[in-house]
Amino acid sequence: MLDITTNPNDRLLFNQQPNDLAQSTFPANSHLLNPAIEPLNIPGYSAESSLTNSTASSFDPQTQIADFIVANAGAGFSYSASDRVSGDVADSQLKPQSQSANVNADPLTGTISASQLNFADPGNSLSIARNIVGVENGSINLTDFVGVGDSNHFYRFDINTKSNFSLRLDGLRADADVKLIQDRNHNGVVDFGETIDYSLESGIVPDVINVSNLAPGTYYVQVSSFLGNSTNYNLNLSATSIPELNISTPSGPFNSNYGYGLVNANAAVSTTLNRSNPFPDLPDLGGNNWALDAINTPEVWTQNITGNGIVVAVVDSGVDYSHPDLDDNIWRNAGEIAGNGIDDDRNGYIDDIRGWDFVASDDNPMDLDLYGHGTHIAGAIAAERNDFGITGVAPNAKIMPVRVLDTFGYGELNNVAAGIRYAADNGANVINLSLGNEFYPSNLVNDAIEYANNKGSVVVIAAGNSGFSQPDYPARNADRLGIAVGSIDINGRMADTSNRAGSTALDYLVAPGVDIYSTTPYSTYDTLTGTSMATPQVAGVAALVLNANPTLTPAQVEYILTTTANRNALIG
Repeated sequence: MLDITTNPNDRLLFNQQPNDLAQSTFPANSHLLNPAIEPLNIPGYSAESSLTNSTASSFDPQTQIADFIVANAGAGFSYSASDRVSGDVADSQLKPQSQSANVNADPLTGTISASQLNFADPGNSLSIARNIVGVENGSINLTDFVGVGDSNHFYRFDINTKSNFSLRLDGLRADADVKLIQDRNHNGVVDFGETIDYSLESGIVPDVINVSNLAPGTYYVQVSSFLGNSTNYNLNLSATSIPELNISTPSGPFNSNYGYGLVNANAAVSTTLNRSNPFPDLPDLGGNNWALDAINTPEVWTQNITGNGIVVAVVDSGVDYSHPDLDDNIWRNAGEIAGNGIDDDRNGYIDDIRGWDFVASDDNPMDLDLYGHGTHIAGAIAAERNDFGITGVAPNAKIMPVRVLDTFGYGELNNVAAGIRYAADNGANVINLSLGNEFYPSNLVNDAIEYANNKGSVVVIAAGNSGFSQPDYPARNADRLGIAVGSIDINGRMADTSNRAGSTALDYLVAPGVDIYSTTPYSTYDTLTGTSMATPQVAGVAALVLNANPTLTPAQVEYILTTTANRNALIG
């Protein structure tokens, strides 16, 4: 996502960060930064999924990872890529410690007491939090003690559907505090930006937290003593599921969580070719290729449809165009003569033989990002189909590198808009935008996307990683501009941090974005996570569709992708 900082020239910046903690600007993977603000009602810019910390309202340019774009506010963005989580999470952090608590529920009240849970004392850290079952569509009552020698208690619970959450801490004899937390990067500690809400009432006044539209995921409650005071407490937790909204649209049923469903390359290309049935199924490739299997890409390759002749612009942190799995698929500007210092094609850029760097204002759009964000995206789209490394969704498409984000993921708003326009003017059939902003639209960026759309470019935009019930900007404008993309894991479950589709029908799809293995700079590969990683899957499918029929307009491509999406087996 992106963070915002004041710029003397009144321009917005994008920032990409080296971890999962988002600040206040975004690339497509961000996190909640403000523990006191509810995910859907946050004023200000925030990384793909980050909110301001209640105790630190300033934006920390080091907190988020990239995935989005921001709006006109005369401030800067920082983009954070929650899409960079490696996914190396211990089983103990992910698996419930117990699934049997419900059998001890009071038959009259349906509640569960601490004594009935029969657990060991709750852990004093996030990584050994005490597991609770039954919060979703139920009410859990716990009684315990916090104070000298036992100053923090952590409780873990899951919700599987969007819910309204309530918490009450009472029965106090001394002051205690309570927080609602989501460990977005799964590192077992509470990092900046991972507190969703909190209550710091003084004395023995009950602490209350209410969060509307809490996204599905794993959450933690922390009860802590104040200044070492000792007290008993009662803790009540409850979550009431909000029914999924299904809207009838010309493209079919639209779901408030996953939009039109999982992008389906086989169905999309088959429909483009006016086939009555999809191409025959193939055995799964498996392993690191699970994303290709999930969106049915290999079936399309058997028809010799691999993206040939299609240019996909990666407007991001640049691309390592020398990577051996990408070098043969880098776009070359045929109208430019390299190194002669002349703007041969008169497009306003001298010697732009392989794209442009809007950060350094030169012809070398090399990826200098700490995590190789742009290179990772490029590989997911069009890594070569060879005997090593990986294979992209459209392995014969060409990648146009357009650098708008610097080493730390910051990018000025005018550069992002200029990068989009450059891509459209120089023949990009598809433009991948794994960047964004949580709260405010940017007319500058919106105008650029509309310009690209009118020039014939399909614009694909990451939805963001705040766990919100609607996408960040500019993906939130996909009711009229581009395609928004959310993230799912290998089991078809939406990522906890992925922003959902929302209650307004958008051209919103989901794609694999958890633990995606792809190219990174210096001939390397890495596993990253986030809607930034899901977006290139859809961009790649758009390239396959255009390979099948290059005459299609962006509106026609969007219609084909949304009407052929797979709605089966998607969770939350």
